[in-house]
Amino acid sequence: MPNVSHDTLHGFLPGRPKALNRALDLLDLGIPPGVTTETLPTDASSAPKMFTRQMDSVLRVVRPDGHDPFILLVEAQTGIETKKETSWPYYVAYLRDRYKLEVVLLVLCVDTATAAWAARPLRTGLGRPTQVTVPHVLGPANVPRVSGVQDASADLDFATFCLWIHSNDPDIEGILTVVGEALAQDTDREARDDLAGLIEDGLGSEQARKFWRNLMETLFTPRRGTIVGDARLAGQEEGLKEGRQEGRAAGKAEQLLRLMERRGFSLAEETRQRVTTCTDMPLLDLWFDRAIDATTLDEIFTAPTTDRVPAPAQSPEHTPVPSQGLRDPGSPAN
Repeated sequence: MPNVSHDTLHGFLPGRPKALNRALDLLDLGIPPGVTTETLPTDASSAPKMFTRQMDSVLRVVRPDGHDPFILLVEAQTGIETKKETSWPYYVAYLRDRYKLEVVLLVLCVDTATAAWAARPLRTGLGRPTQVTVPHVLGPANVPRVSGVQDASADLDFATFCLWIHSNDPDIEGILTVVGEALAQDTDREARDDLAGLIEDGLGSEQARKFWRNLMETLFTPRRGTIVGDARLAGQEEGLKEGRQEGRAAGKAEQLLRLMERRGFSLAEETRQRVTTCTDMPLLDLWFDRAIDATTLDEIFTAPTTDRVPAPAQSPEHTPVPSQGLRDPGSPAN
């Protein structure tokens, strides 16, 4: 059944050729490193479409040795689904017919029971089989278990793939800790954060996800009391403050646009841009107040300096008397 962890598992390797190459090496297909891939449509529905047949991931793989390319169908299995015993042979036949290339069916499994089921040959026919589909399977039995920070750091993408395959391991927390410590050594913060999010998505267990989130907070949250930590925290707090200010400005801008529309003003794109890109809260407040009674847009957007209200006139009895101060005894009297 497709879900976030299922989709992450089969969709991860297509975008990471180096990790894909290492996965193909485990199948002993004799494919040298350096393959390139092209993502293909995953809809295997016949026409007219009576019902949808959706494959997981389909790749056209170009070999670096000059041999013909082939089609790689990647299916993720987090449990046994007997309907796949008929859909997988159909997918293989469909892809073979459509692209006229050899087809390799690769099934990714996260537990040994599912892997054993998926590896069985699928035969159809009477007497001698008419068609035999034999999936290639990667599961806990033939995918290495991540055990060292140094090995994980050398190829974080492949370490992530291995982590997911072993996500049902009794010591999954130990595996997560190794990968987390390796990830913490990555100096590319953006790539690191993206991969950390993907790892969480690929974990099927909520308990494992919770452990991973706690681990990420421990490894990546700066500590107060250190120069680097205090500087990073100050930057984060300033960023949050700026974010809150931008959020308030965006909200006020939206309110202003709605008010002007409700009052029947025709708003050109230039006007909308002027409002939505303004981050000056006092100015937005001024425009909003004006829009309540204005009859033209010019009245709303006139320069703020024209809105100065003269000070109220004061009656003579309230006119302040110049201060006499203390007279210098040595100065002449008036």
